[in-house]
Amino acid sequence: MPALPFMLLPHPLPTIATGNERSEKPAVHLAQFKHIGMTWRSAGAGALWIRGDFGQDRLVDFIGVLQANAQPGTTIRVRLGTTQAQVDGSAPYDSGALPFISPAISREDGLYHAHLEIPSPVTARWWRIDIGGHTGDFEAAKAIIGQKVTSGRYYDKNFEFGVQDLGDLDYGRWGVPAEDEGLIFRTVTFKLPWVVNSEFESGWRPLIEKVGKRQPIFLCFDPQATAYRQSKTYFGTFRDTPFATGGVKPGTFAMEYGLLSYI
Repeated sequence: MPALPFMLLPHPLPTIATGNERSEKPAVHLAQFKHIGMTWRSAGAGALWIRGDFGQDRLVDFIGVLQANAQPGTTIRVRLGTTQAQVDGSAPYDSGALPFISPAISREDGLYHAHLEIPSPVTARWWRIDIGGHTGDFEAAKAIIGQKVTSGRYYDKNFEFGVQDLGDLDYGRWGVPAEDEGLIFRTVTFKLPWVVNSEFESGWRPLIEKVGKRQPIFLCFDPQATAYRQSKTYFGTFRDTPFATGGVKPGTFAMEYGLLSYI
């Protein structure tokens, strides 16, 4: 049975320190959410950690590291606390070392997303992520830390998985192809048909009013821990400005989302 989908707007990461980075691919690139091509890359496998200060207390119940060249033995450890000393040592929340690729799968592109859900939100100002068990340079695109907005009910039956080709192909009069190269982005479209008022006001309204269609958002369409979770993980922008439509029953809404994913 699929799990209920969730979205989150990543918390800003105003400061990122690290023990290992290349000058052309610094760790601060992990917070450049609109530019998926900007990555953090290490020089070897020593001191693979990143740490930051939110600048204020934040609620956190999800941490993800996206598009990493993780290996079967790569691990991830997350610590959350109120001070730098806590996350560098004994933190109020410490996940311990966990497999980065979970469940274990093999992808053709060699890029993987770490997925860590915390059962109850943790209030934290400081965070730290350690990577272990890796061989060679480690590289990742984005660090996603935030609080989930989870659907209270399943999506409607007519959801769609697809792609949007940013390039173009045309044929001349003699059948000669003229191609404009471009990336192929994944897309997902689905409808939440029965959103009650309390769910909308406490979760979805604040989310869409912050995001519009310009701020990148994280979506896990099916968080169930299966081999397909990675392929149902998305990060990108809404294709249209999101809105809610009043339902037949007073105090209920329908919401349709279409996401253009960078990953």
